[in-house]
Amino acid sequence: PLGWVGAALALLVLFNSFKLIDEQQRGVVQRFGAFDRVMGPGANFKWPWPVETVTVVNANTIQSLEDSVRVLTKDENIVDIKFNVQYQVSDPRAFLFSFRDDRIVDGMPKQGQETLQNAAESAVREVVGNHTMDTVLFDRSRLLTAAKQHLQDSLEMYHTGLLVTDLNLTDARPPTEVK
Repeated sequence: PLGWVGAALALLVLFNSFKLIDEQQRGVVQRFGAFDRVMGPGANFKWPWPVETVTVVNANTIQSLEDSVRVLTKDENIVDIKFNVQYQVSDPRAFLFSFRDDRIVDGMPKQGQETLQNAAESAVREVVGNHTMDTVLFDRSRLLTAAKQHLQDSLEMYHTGLLVTDLNLTDARPPTEVK
């Protein structure tokens, strides 16, 4: 019986030592709970649990965040802005370990959502607040570049490991109370 137990244990260690990572994913390896390395796509070797564990992160998948915010413009008008941010994970290690969000979406923790939402609102408020209402309503293309750069700078300052691929101001209009 000892031989069968040894063979079963050897098979368990062998099958638990390989991790297959898809092209759009990266595997963050922790050895005894501390960061060790990032696995690239393909078949990867790791020490079996409990020595090493792997957390898989969707690194190349473009994700989206939509929100709206009420902003005071430079000429003291109020504007409702709807924006859409598209982003992806650029640094899996920073994404998992450099900051923490406690937002729960559909029963699952969504790392990065709350920080990204707050930073995006701040970037939109900053850029829109420095322009007049006419610019915000009719010439938004000038605002997009500045807002995207401000957002990316904020995310880098917070060490989120997120990369903004696109930021759109989908709608801008005065609030219904002002109309």
